Amino acid sequence: MDSGLPGSKIDLVAQGILQQIATGVLRPGDRVRSIRDEAQLLGVAKNTVVDAYIRLVAQGVLQSRPGSGYYVSRGAAAPVRSKISPFAGIPNGAALLTEQLERRLLIRPGDGRLPADWLGDAQLRRALSAIKLTSPEAYNYNTARGFPLLRERLCGTLGERGIDCTPDQILMTHGANHAMDLIIRSYVRPGDAVLVDEPGYYPLFSKLHIAGARIIGVRRQHDGPDVDDFVAKARSSGALLFFTQSLAHNPTGGSITLARAFALLKAAASEDMLIIEDDPFADILPYATPRLASLDQLERVIYIGSFSKTLAGSFRSGYIAASRSRTDELTELAVVTMVSTSAHNERLIHALMEQGHYLRHLRRLTLRLAEAVAKTIEGLEGLGFQIARPANTGFYLWLHARDRAAEVDLVADAAKNGIFIAPARAFSVSGEDATTMRINVAYGSDPTFLRWLGDRLTA
Repeated sequence: MDSGLPGSKIDLVAQGILQQIATGVLRPGDRVRSIRDEAQLLGVAKNTVVDAYIRLVAQGVLQSRPGSGYYVSRGAAAPVRSKISPFAGIPNGAALLTEQLERRLLIRPGDGRLPADWLGDAQLRRALSAIKLTSPEAYNYNTARGFPLLRERLCGTLGERGIDCTPDQILMTHGANHAMDLIIRSYVRPGDAVLVDEPGYYPLFSKLHIAGARIIGVRRQHDGPDVDDFVAKARSSGALLFFTQSLAHNPTGGSITLARAFALLKAAASEDMLIIEDDPFADILPYATPRLASLDQLERVIYIGSFSKTLAGSFRSGYIAASRSRTDELTELAVVTMVSTSAHNERLIHALMEQGHYLRHLRRLTLRLAEAVAKTIEGLEGLGFQIARPANTGFYLWLHARDRAAEVDLVADAAKNGIFIAPARAFSVSGEDATTMRINVAYGSDPTFLRWLGDRLTA
């Protein structure tokens, strides 16, 4: 019997009926061909047509009239296709996130993610298909902190980055955004001042707004946060929390230097500040790259890691590393708010790591990114732009342009041309216009985008 999976004979029969309805060949109330006639026309078994028609009845597309046949339902209508909807003005963080999920615009230099075939290439898909999860625990609720063997493996990974910890200091999450949400719920109360990178990670801004925090931007330079600005704003605001992304910074692409990291930690100690260090690109960066968590050893730094930037986004897996007492607090909150993370996904990730597939994938991804960075910089410099080269191979470049139009017009004009851009205002706490945008190197060398950019933003 046919499986009913996409591409099967049953699916093809059903899709043929749906196509006739969509194009108006069949209208509500029309009788479709008899089972025998449809089977003869398509060269399939009668049972195949019966199964296809029954499926369409279950979906409300067809009605069965005993002794008469099958008819198009009166409620059936041609499907409404999504249309490209250009942004009407400057998109906020929620609008940018929505476009990254809906993917209505085909040319995507403003996207925060890599193309799906980069993160789930053929070699990785073959490796995943070969992994067999035989333990029934893979299909049960996870343990409170996450899959123990993966947390043990992550302790080794963090050790290579110079961060010493035990498995009980690691809490698995549904990605870095979930980690931030847990930390905000634990440490931020309405009215609290919180320091963030500016420009910085706009989904974080939205989460802090929901929590009722007073968000204060610390000037972000290419080699890290401005320490003098950090101290001044910590003292004037009374903030006790600072969220920062040290390496391959989103959106600027810059990375903190060792000297800047040391100075920032010293300042944080003098102001009794807790630092949240987000490190989503760690797996494609050199182990010896300076990190706040490696200098601090998780005393006043809570470290966030993620697989969602380097593996298929559908895994939605990340983790928090912190002192034991803080991990205990965050684990209790995680259990209360979402019970557990995915035991299935975490076992798959652990298997990929243990069998060497993940390391090989990272090597392929790093080479591909390096080529994309070089190609994008070449294309942008060919238009006359000056690009601050990233110290490490990340996803982003920060483009400064001589603008002849307001950001609101640029975003809308780009969308009309099928181009998704991420302008400076989305990454700013103050929301000021700036002649800057984030460029994802995976899409930055697209010829259509470069032509549009040259027409719109160069003198």
